[in-house]
Amino acid sequence: MTDQEPDTLTMIPKWATSWEPRAKLIAAVFYIFTVISFTNLSVIFIAFAIAFAGLVLMKISLILLLKRYLIITPFLLLMTVPLLFNFDLSFHTQNAVFILFIIMKAFISMTVITIILDSQSIDQFINSLAGLKIPAVFITVLILSYRYVFLFLEDIQKMQTAAKSRFFCGGIGIKKVKVYGELTAALLSRSMERADRMYEAMVSRCFTGKLHFQKGPQIMPADIAKTGCTIIMILLLLFADKQLPDYLTVQHW
Repeated sequence: MTDQEPDTLTMIPKWATSWEPRAKLIAAVFYIFTVISFTNLSVIFIAFAIAFAGLVLMKISLILLLKRYLIITPFLLLMTVPLLFNFDLSFHTQNAVFILFIIMKAFISMTVITIILDSQSIDQFINSLAGLKIPAVFITVLILSYRYVFLFLEDIQKMQTAAKSRFFCGGIGIKKVKVYGELTAALLSRSMERADRMYEAMVSRCFTGKLHFQKGPQIMPADIAKTGCTIIMILLLLFADKQLPDYLTVQHW
């Protein structure tokens, strides 16, 4: 979510924004961890379709979802492409199907995470974590990381603009690798200096390492119904995953 968060939230339907954050988070976590346990390819596709339909019904930007898919895709490829081949460099269908399982589960998880992050404000999300008794240290680190990452990206954009203004066009080469090294070192040095300034500013405002959170709204019957429907839906998929024929599983291939 960005600085335009209030504008994007106005587009979300009321039934989604009124869903109590703690109940919504419980449903999302249960959905993700249950999907990870699936071993049937057809059920995984159904779970993806349900998550994607939920995102569309909440009117969350599909472009934003695609951008987040692009963020995790390089890591997925780095992790999965070597699995395509055995030690003899021969291609195996079972490995390809296993990779498809990993990619689909990752996309489902990212879709659900996008629903959680973009159907409510970051403050509501943080308060929901506190309401679920997540350790305060973890929440504090999460908040500071979230606030700092935008400053970090801003520094990267400034450095890219400066490099382009000096006619640096990128590419691979000894001289260019040297430039990359200098830019990385400068970025690291600037980040450490910014972190020190932030720490001094927080200490001067009597920050003791513990943040105070707002008490979340009361969970209403409608919130329980929404969370319950989600859990029942994923349990039905889990039942189907265990009952469908084995030829749809990784082991068959």
